[in-house]
Amino acid sequence: MPSKRKTIAVVAGAAAAVGAAAYFIRRRRLLSEAEDDDAFTAPILSGAHEKSKVEVGMTKSPVCNDLSVENQLLAEALREIGAESPRTGPATSTASAVGTSSKGTMGDRKEFPQLGLSLTVPSPWKVREDLSPFPNVAMLTVWNEELVTEEVAQQPGSVPMIVLSVEDVRADNVNLDEFKDRCKELAVSQMMMMSGGAIEPKVSKNTSTKVGPFRHMLEYSQSLPPFCDIVVLNLIEVRGSVAYTFQIMGSPDVMQRYRSMFMDIANNVRIESNISTALGYVELLTGSVKVDIDTTWVYEYPGGDGALAVMTTTSPTKKEEIGLYHQGGVPVTPHKLRSEKVMDGVEVQIALDGKQEKKTFTYNGYSLVVKPLQKSNSYLDEQMLVSIVKSVSPSTAEPKPKKGGTFVNKEHGYRVNVVGGSRLVASRIGGGSVAYAPQGLDGAEGGDHPPTVTMRVGTPENDPECMGSVEEWEARMRQEAEEGGIRDIARTTVNGEPCLTFISQSMEEIMPGQRMEIRGKVFIFVREGRTTLIRWEMAVGLWKKFERDMNAFVESLEFI
Repeated sequence: MPSKRKTIAVVAGAAAAVGAAAYFIRRRRLLSEAEDDDAFTAPILSGAHEKSKVEVGMTKSPVCNDLSVENQLLAEALREIGAESPRTGPATSTASAVGTSSKGTMGDRKEFPQLGLSLTVPSPWKVREDLSPFPNVAMLTVWNEELVTEEVAQQPGSVPMIVLSVEDVRADNVNLDEFKDRCKELAVSQMMMMSGGAIEPKVSKNTSTKVGPFRHMLEYSQSLPPFCDIVVLNLIEVRGSVAYTFQIMGSPDVMQRYRSMFMDIANNVRIESNISTALGYVELLTGSVKVDIDTTWVYEYPGGDGALAVMTTTSPTKKEEIGLYHQGGVPVTPHKLRSEKVMDGVEVQIALDGKQEKKTFTYNGYSLVVKPLQKSNSYLDEQMLVSIVKSVSPSTAEPKPKKGGTFVNKEHGYRVNVVGGSRLVASRIGGGSVAYAPQGLDGAEGGDHPPTVTMRVGTPENDPECMGSVEEWEARMRQEAEEGGIRDIARTTVNGEPCLTFISQSMEEIMPGQRMEIRGKVFIFVREGRTTLIRWEMAVGLWKKFERDMNAFVESLEFI
């Protein structure tokens, strides 16, 4: 039977990830507490009416012992929400009190413009944006500190746990039906973990609904007396490339007591449509042209059939191919023209071969040809494709090493080279933190931990724990090093920029009976009071193999 501690961790993980999962989730235990002070904790959006300000927490947070993300692509796992043990009070947040924490009565609307939503909560309940474990996910938590005590912390489900997760699903390109099916699959899987896979949770509701903006309801429960008796209710909505999941969790008695309040809050949620979620873009230089593409796409250049470049989406169910050609070099296919239109000066043609659709976007002598690979129709946003074809221009600049490109993040003032076959996770939804997997999602070699990178930005104005200079960072890290886990602290320069570097190392259990030592190197730059932090980590056994790649990545960093 699972321990209470393990049960709490799994339930907390489910609250964070059901409806907000990214890529693959697997079980893992950390055998020693990670040094979270060597990297920013997940970025936090600022409060009401501050549409672009990003705040980055630097506080140390507990390590999750039960859930993580495959290949560490998303870097922080559930340690960011303190899933190892229940909170005995409200978590500290560095976000502005305006719009993120309030004791106001129902009607005091809290705005989260970058998430495209607003909501109200009754007094004395509060709402805050929590630390997110995923760069493409934001989490709002609703809580009542008067209900959280040491006693109830030992009784899972004795107080309601309310989480509203907001996920950028641009890469998956899922609609409501597809997303709610994914939620159900993940919910059942995670709840089964509580019983070691022996007892399947009961799904009591999985139906269409109309509660405020939410159009689907998923309710399920898991009973493991005397350890826990948990009911989880999800309200789900998908708008454009953003998925919203409003979740309440508690014991059956607690759910009955608070269901009406939960429904009142849900009914008062307002969701905007068509908010922008993209953070930056990847600039490709093929040797003949330059083009700016979406960060979620994989690419190769040149392509076959005369293509200047071929991009492919990463959706597991709606994969599409996007080919870039000279206008006169588009391959002839059996498709018959069905319609034409002009969008922002771009000629758009839609053609069919039977039921199979093809879209062609032509501008300034170049054509972008879109072909669905798994469905009959294209589901890519046409305005995005218009912007991409308009970004194409002649260029004889040399391609980047390893058939790569350059990730350009103007919002946070930097650009850095990425290699072909790699994966990026960058979204405004998650507050601006960026995750990078140089070896892609399948980069593990014989179970090893392949290189993963986290990039974050912060300022002392947004976070009092963020240092204002390299010297201040050095003093802080030398103090942290006295507690162990950090070594080789050194000041250096990278491309003429002052930089602080250090190494952290910890032992992790990646599966039952299999341990692995993970090493991370952190690079900290401070320009005009703003910190840019890069953390590169991998299995110790792979360090020598990929150390040169790490140095090349950091040396390609350019501030803009």
